Amino acid sequence: MRYALALLVVMLLGGCATTLPSVPPGPLGEPLAAHRYQVEIPTHDGLMLTATVYQPALASGDTAPVIIATHGFGGFRAKRPFSIYGKTMLTGQAAIAAWRQGYWVVFYDQRGFGGSDGKVHMMSPDHEVRDVSSVIDWTLRHLPAIRTLPDGRPALGMIGESYGGGAQILGSIRDDRLAALVPIATWYDLADGFAPHDHVRSQWGAHLFTLGTFSSGFDFGMAVRKPFRSAFGGTLAPDARRLLRAHSPVSFCEQGQYPQADALLIQGFRDSLFGIEHAQANQACFEAGGREARLLAIQGGHILPWPTQRWSGKPLFNTEDTLTCNGEERALVDMIVSWWDEKLRDGETTVPAFCAALDYDTGMQLGSLPTQTDDFPLRSGAVNIPFAGLFEWLMVPFDVGSDIFRGFWPGRDLRQLRPNGGGGRPRFVPVYVAERDDELLLGTPGIDVRLSGSASRASTRVFVGIGVQHAGKRRVHVASEQLTPLPAKGLYRENLPPVSVPLKAGDRVGLVVYGYSWQYAFNPSFWWSRAQLEGSLRLPLQEGLQELPLPALSAATE
Repeated sequence: MRYALALLVVMLLGGCATTLPSVPPGPLGEPLAAHRYQVEIPTHDGLMLTATVYQPALASGDTAPVIIATHGFGGFRAKRPFSIYGKTMLTGQAAIAAWRQGYWVVFYDQRGFGGSDGKVHMMSPDHEVRDVSSVIDWTLRHLPAIRTLPDGRPALGMIGESYGGGAQILGSIRDDRLAALVPIATWYDLADGFAPHDHVRSQWGAHLFTLGTFSSGFDFGMAVRKPFRSAFGGTLAPDARRLLRAHSPVSFCEQGQYPQADALLIQGFRDSLFGIEHAQANQACFEAGGREARLLAIQGGHILPWPTQRWSGKPLFNTEDTLTCNGEERALVDMIVSWWDEKLRDGETTVPAFCAALDYDTGMQLGSLPTQTDDFPLRSGAVNIPFAGLFEWLMVPFDVGSDIFRGFWPGRDLRQLRPNGGGGRPRFVPVYVAERDDELLLGTPGIDVRLSGSASRASTRVFVGIGVQHAGKRRVHVASEQLTPLPAKGLYRENLPPVSVPLKAGDRVGLVVYGYSWQYAFNPSFWWSRAQLEGSLRLPLQEGLQELPLPALSAATE
C-alpha cells in the first residue's frame, strides 16, 4: 500500500522528477498498471541523474526483470515512447518493446547530458562507470517485484549504443549484478577507435565535439584542455592516448579483469568509428572471463554524412531494422528482447552465436567471422600526396555516366578503367578477379608493405583500404568504407578492419590508396610529394560458405 500511495503521487505529479520509498524484495503484493514516471537518481558524489521509469503491467504475485537503458554520446533518454530515442534509435526501440512485454525499464541520462548534473568525463571509471552502479543501487532499492535469477542475482539487463555501450561493458567489469548486456557499436580501445596510429578521425572529432558541446549545455570543456587539445591538430598526444585507453575495456581485460555478464554484441561493418574488430576484441574479453558473448555483425553504426559515406537514413548514427541470416529475416528489436527473455526469463535460445550481414538485404549465420585469407603481391605505382582522392566524391556523376555509355559495348574489358592516383582520384591496385557469382569478401584483410616516397619520413602519409570494382563499372568502392592511415615511411605488417562484400564474376578486388581522405580531413600531409607501396596484400576471399552447415545457436546450450 505504501508503494501504491507513492506511485499515486508520482502519477498526479505527471512528468515531474521525484523519489520513491524503499521497497522490500519479493513478488508483488498488489497489481500495477503500465505507466511511466520521471525520477532523480543520486550518484556517489552528490549529483543527480534524471531518469524515466517505465513500469510494466503486473498482476499480484508477479515479478519482472529490469532493463537499464542509456544513450550514446551527446544523446538523451527516451522520456516517452513517442520520442526521438523511442522511435528512431535501436536502444530506445528495444527498451520500449521490452517494457511492453513485461519488463521494468530505467532509462537514464548520463552525467553532463540531458537533464543530469555534472560534467562529461568521457566514460571515466570514477564517474560515468561508477554511475552505472548508482543506477543499479537505486533500482534495487525502489522498484518492487524484481525477478531473481537461479544464481541469486537480480534479473538485470542493460542496453545502450556507443557511449552507452562503453558504460555497460565497463560497468559490468566492476559490478557483478548485471546479467545480460546489449552493447551496440561500442569500443574496445577508445584511443585506437578514435585515432588509429594516433591520427585522429578528424571528421568524427569535429562532429562529436560539436554534438558534445551543444548537448552538454556548452560544458564539454575537457575537449579543449590538455591532453585532448592535440586532437585539433589531427594527432593524439601520448597522454591523451593513455587516458582514453584507461577508459576502455582493453585496459582492464589486459590485466585479467573481465565483464561479469553475458553479452549480445551488435556492431557494423560500415561503422567508421568502432568497426567489427572492436566487437571481436570485446567478445574475446567476455569469453576470457567465462561469460558468453554473441555477435550480430550488421552493416550500420557510426556513419559519417554523405558524401564522406553513403547515405544510410540518419546522420551520424544509424542501424538497420532487420538482419537476415540464411534467408530468415528478423527484426533486431525482436532479437534483443529474445536475448533478454533467454537470459532473464529462462526462455528458449533463438539468437544465433554469430550472424554477418553481407549487405542490407542478405546475411549469413556462421560460427565466427572467417579467418582464411589469400596473399597477393602488391606494387602500387605512384600516389600523389595530398591530391589522390581529394575530389573522388565529385566523380560519382562522371562514373555513372561513363558506365551507361560503355554499356552499349557489352563484354568490353574494363580492367584499365580505374583510378590512377593522380589529381583528385585515389590509386587502385587490383590483385584479384572473382570467377564465381557466390564469392564473398568476408573477414579480416591485412597488409605487409613498405611505404616509401619522395618527401621526408613524416611527410609521406597515405590512407589505405580494400577496393572493389564491380564488373563493368568504372567506380571503385572502398569495402565497408574502412580506411586506415599509414602515417609515415616504413614497414606496416597489420590487419585492416574487417569487411563484408558479396562478389560476382568479373569483380576486381585490390588495394585502394588515398593521399587525402575526408574521414581524416585534418590529417593528410600537405607537402606535395609522391608515395608508393610495395609488399603483399591479404584478402579474406571465401567461396561457397552458403553450403556449410549451420553452427549450434549457442555454445552455452551444447
